[in-house]
Amino acid sequence: MGFQASRVLIVDDEAAIRQSLAGVLSDEGYRCDAVPSGEACLELLARQNYEAVLLDIWMPGMDGLAVLEQIQTRVGPDRPVIIMISGHGNIETAVKATKLGAYDFIEKPLTIEKVSLALKNGLAQRRMGLELDRLREESGVPEIIGNSVPIKALRQQLKVMAGTNGRVLIYGESGTGKELVAHAIHRSSLRANGPFVEVNCAALPEDLIESELFGRRPINDEGAADTKIGKMQKAHGGTFFLDEVGDMSLKVQAKMLRALDEHKFEPVGASQTIQVDARVIAATNKNLEQEIERGNFREDFFYRLNVIPFTVPPLRERAEDILLLA
Repeated sequence: MGFQASRVLIVDDEAAIRQSLAGVLSDEGYRCDAVPSGEACLELLARQNYEAVLLDIWMPGMDGLAVLEQIQTRVGPDRPVIIMISGHGNIETAVKATKLGAYDFIEKPLTIEKVSLALKNGLAQRRMGLELDRLREESGVPEIIGNSVPIKALRQQLKVMAGTNGRVLIYGESGTGKELVAHAIHRSSLRANGPFVEVNCAALPEDLIESELFGRRPINDEGAADTKIGKMQKAHGGTFFLDEVGDMSLKVQAKMLRALDEHKFEPVGASQTIQVDARVIAATNKNLEQEIERGNFREDFFYRLNVIPFTVPPLRERAEDILLLA
């Protein structure tokens, strides 16, 4: 069936409901996990990516509506479809859940027909929304304009490496269009349907860039509101663009190097690792080999990034493109 790969999280304080839903949906081809509380749901969503969540409303501790509100504010644009389930449903609760972003509201006792139909329709709508977001993003990114020899060579290089999954390092002066090249690589890659997530390493202060890249987890439950999903996790299944990587500190380079080698990382303040599959593209306006000699850039990190090098020529080297750009 078309939804066999979809991952579903079941959240209900009743063990019998968790077990029966997980069993039936697994037989339907879904990959299911189940937790007994809202707090456990948020913790798991911070570490794993799910396409859908079946969320009970009435639970001890954090109720389903509070969990729903947290998901909407803390999870990225590729957030899961939320289907609320309740044994004490009323119109007011259903309306509130819908306003908070729930896709559907199902009353207990549950039937597999209702749950299966809601999941099927919700996942289809989610996929359409993600595809629409991707098309909007692409339509908002200008094309690489030019008919000069350097630009034609750049386009040819893009075609040659379109089907690969190798890491890319884009060189070029400020303003030459390195970000445009990164978007073009993503659009022509095997991950074109996945997210394109970027971080400008030069724009973030040292004390913020690590949590921006890898996310942040509270040390205890009292800090739950301080949880942050890292950009690298949001890039799962797509492309992760490190702009101006030459400005990244040696400390963060070391952690990024490990993430590239092991395809996993630990958020700030956490001991559990997060597995991520994302293609990394980096860009710089610096001569990284000189930065290595000065002790500002790690040589091993450089060689991990510099698998497929691109150089974006400045406009003075392709003056014949000025008229087209104008």
